[in-house]
Amino acid sequence: MLKKYLRYVIPSICSMVIFNLYTLVDGIFVAHYEGDTALAAINVASPFVTTIFSVGVLFAVGSSTIMAIYRGAKEEEKMHEVFTMNTLVISCIALFISLVSFFHSHTITKILQANKDVFGYANSYIQVLSCFAFFYIVSYCFEVLLKADGFPHKSIIGICIGACTNLVLDPLFMGPFQMGIEGAALATGLSQMMTFLFFFYHFAFSHKSHFHFVRAKYPFREYKRIIPLGLADCISEISPGIMITAFNFRINQLLGTNGLVTFTVLMYVYNLVLMVMVGTSQGTQPLISYAYGKDDKKAIQTFHRYARVLVSIAGIALFGFVQVFAANITGAFIQTNTTNYMTTIHALRLFSPVFLIIGHVVITTGYMVSIEQAKKAFILSISRGIVFVILSLLICTSLFQANGIWISCTISEILCLVLAIYDIKKVHVKYKL
Repeated sequence: MLKKYLRYVIPSICSMVIFNLYTLVDGIFVAHYEGDTALAAINVASPFVTTIFSVGVLFAVGSSTIMAIYRGAKEEEKMHEVFTMNTLVISCIALFISLVSFFHSHTITKILQANKDVFGYANSYIQVLSCFAFFYIVSYCFEVLLKADGFPHKSIIGICIGACTNLVLDPLFMGPFQMGIEGAALATGLSQMMTFLFFFYHFAFSHKSHFHFVRAKYPFREYKRIIPLGLADCISEISPGIMITAFNFRINQLLGTNGLVTFTVLMYVYNLVLMVMVGTSQGTQPLISYAYGKDDKKAIQTFHRYARVLVSIAGIALFGFVQVFAANITGAFIQTNTTNYMTTIHALRLFSPVFLIIGHVVITTGYMVSIEQAKKAFILSISRGIVFVILSLLICTSLFQANGIWISCTISEILCLVLAIYDIKKVHVKYKL
């Protein structure tokens, strides 16, 4: 079972990490070609990116869970109907979001708390990316479904195609073509389009997929199950965006633009770590859902235990790496021998204990979704993504001022971990797991 587990989870982690490298690569090249202010603008715009990703997650996780359960129960016709319906619905929603965000990018930038220094950069970045929102949303949805389809290795191939495209186009558009931050956004958007085309070919033309497009009466009633199940992961995906917006507001009050630059570096590292944990969760979910559909309690327990061990090891390793190499990480974004460089190293080391905890909270949320405990998953996600993080930010900054910004995420995750442990115990008693 361990071999099967790793066959799903390792590609899932790699896919999520490589997916996150889009914005990381953008940040490095933007910092190099455009400077710290433009780098801060990428951070301000990042909640827009996480929001459009979260739409894909909302439909992908819920539908993949239902489809995995149907597959485990040998009800393949229902599985095909859900797949077809979900693809059409998410495509229509994605086109609508793309149009609205393009014509209202100025309003979106205001909502994201962009100050006068970064407003122009952030607005330009959002407007260009909005043209590719369709590919962001649908390709992310397909990436999750590929793992449920039993082809986790293909998700890596598709993501790598996009990442390589981005790596080539970023320096080309911002260097010889001198397109500035718009070039970074265009490179990222075109990369998402390439990933989408690869995934679409698998489902539409490869004939290897277990999920097929069919002509049938669409079972819209299934959204009563899909939306609640996907909502928890959707909130987990969108929570960094909500967190960044709240933090940007408080940082503007306490530290100004230099503080935004420091926070941008922290968020690049945080999102990379988060993607490791989310990748573990999303790789584990179809296995547990399939076992749940078969009523195989032993398999559910085993896969859940594997996930716990994996995020524990990853959390310790990543925490240690950041503590040792904080200066090197900071130097990739900020010029050395500056005040902001030293401030960011200090902030990164204060921030990094959150990596020890976050994986267990994410895994618990995904576990609840896998066994159709949508209410518990939703409460845990909204507590982690909104309630506890904002509450911790307000309390910590009131007590410790600027240093409170960097430790507040750890306090928030500790509170979430207590709630997660409580939920796990209740579910295990109820289902005798």
